[in-house]
Amino acid sequence: MVSHPKGSAELSSPRRASLQTKFFSLPTTSDYFKEKNFKSTKIVGMILLSDPDPDVSRIQTLIIDKILKVPRFRSLWRLEDGHTIFEPIVDMDKFDMDYHLKVVNGLGKVTEQDGSDLVSEAHLMNWDATKPLWKLTLVKNMIDGKSMLLCVIDHTLGDGASLSAVMLSLFDKKPIKKTGESTSQKSHRPYKTKVRLSHRIVSFLYGCYAGFIGLHIGGADPENGLKIPLDQKRCEPAGKKCTQTKHFQLSEIKTMKNKLPGTTINDIVMGIATIAIQDYFEKTNDPVLHKIKTDGKTGRKNLHLQFTVNYRDRNTTTKDLVANTNNRLVVGQVSMPIGVKSPIDVVWDCKAKMDEFKISPVIAILWNVGSFLLRFLPDSALEEAALDSFSKATACMTNIMGPNEASSIAGYLIDDISFLGTGHGQGLYLGVISYNNRVRMTVCMDELVQADPQEFKKSLEVAYKKLNSCIMSASPEELNPPDQTPKSAKVLEALIPILAIGLIGWLAQSLGARNYISHLRLFV
Repeated sequence: MVSHPKGSAELSSPRRASLQTKFFSLPTTSDYFKEKNFKSTKIVGMILLSDPDPDVSRIQTLIIDKILKVPRFRSLWRLEDGHTIFEPIVDMDKFDMDYHLKVVNGLGKVTEQDGSDLVSEAHLMNWDATKPLWKLTLVKNMIDGKSMLLCVIDHTLGDGASLSAVMLSLFDKKPIKKTGESTSQKSHRPYKTKVRLSHRIVSFLYGCYAGFIGLHIGGADPENGLKIPLDQKRCEPAGKKCTQTKHFQLSEIKTMKNKLPGTTINDIVMGIATIAIQDYFEKTNDPVLHKIKTDGKTGRKNLHLQFTVNYRDRNTTTKDLVANTNNRLVVGQVSMPIGVKSPIDVVWDCKAKMDEFKISPVIAILWNVGSFLLRFLPDSALEEAALDSFSKATACMTNIMGPNEASSIAGYLIDDISFLGTGHGQGLYLGVISYNNRVRMTVCMDELVQADPQEFKKSLEVAYKKLNSCIMSASPEELNPPDQTPKSAKVLEALIPILAIGLIGWLAQSLGARNYISHLRLFV
């Protein structure tokens, strides 16, 4: 018997989910999506515990007291009159703990890399709609004397921000600190990025175009070794192949950030991903590098990186995210500076593109346009849009900040954390997470992609080393930020005086006032 979680609200009435949540729920609730065998988007977290044989009852207690406290984690989902409805389970005797917590004995043979097979199984799994949309798997007695808690949660329950907050709420309140290890460091940005008015005007115009038209009907990246081939876009869903990089020191990444004034950790991470993609293409002699340089008819002139934007109020707290798990995200993308030789210049270019994205209205426009389309488009059009979205960009990346100190869960010390997302038709996903002053990247590739995730992992590690070495050895002059104003903004600056003078002249002539012309001559 499963009792009600402590402090949970006794919710029994059905609730209507948001339009964004409806979109993620369709693979489970829509007959059309089921006929197409469209796999739901899942968020997967892997928590590595130092203890090889954790007590299952303590994990079960954690589920009851923490996870089931969140209404969506004990709700059933259905489609009713075009709306997604979720209804919390009231009679907890009907909650199937054996379904939601599976225990596997690794017998001293299972490795962390073997978790990749579990991720692939999770991606191909169809949810039982008579049960809440999440599962945990506890793998005990691994080969390295550890255990792993694999958390698979459907995107229907919430986006990365809210679900990561729920998972972090499972951690014990008092983190366990190892002696001799550094604790969290405060981030100090040297100064705020200054953007010219002309730059803001150009970014505003581009944001309007991209939000209303460009990102919806724009072409896809040219085919390359990291994307699912277009002729296999409609193939039967394949599994996923995953791996993790070695750990990078968060303190080193912060040092790199501080040496490049005005950059953020996201700029550094995006730079590492860009350098890695170019390194991998160079090693594999991928023809896409030649296409980028010479062929403007490939649909796009460059490769793009997708990312999710948390569309919530800045004052939203972690407690709010746990109490109100939902989907409030916008999927954005920027072009990667493939072909730029200097690693430092790659970061500056990434920063410039991200700054343009931030100061433009594209996020608000995408949110409202997306909400409009989700309200009126039929399931057939939404299925095509979902498949098309993942096939446009070369890669998708998400960056999550975890605790900067060693933490524990149910009293067991957490050795490491990693996470990833599995999307139908998504070729390459990079999940970046920090924990205990270390950063690790998880590579998740679709099996329809011809690339080797182990080789790409090496490219990520090479990219990190290359960027760190370049920044540490650079002179102060080489670290100075370049002028990141786009050419279009500079052209606008040159045209504004000409247009102003022309306007004044036209007004003077139309009004027939000679004194205006004399003033104009004095001005010129």
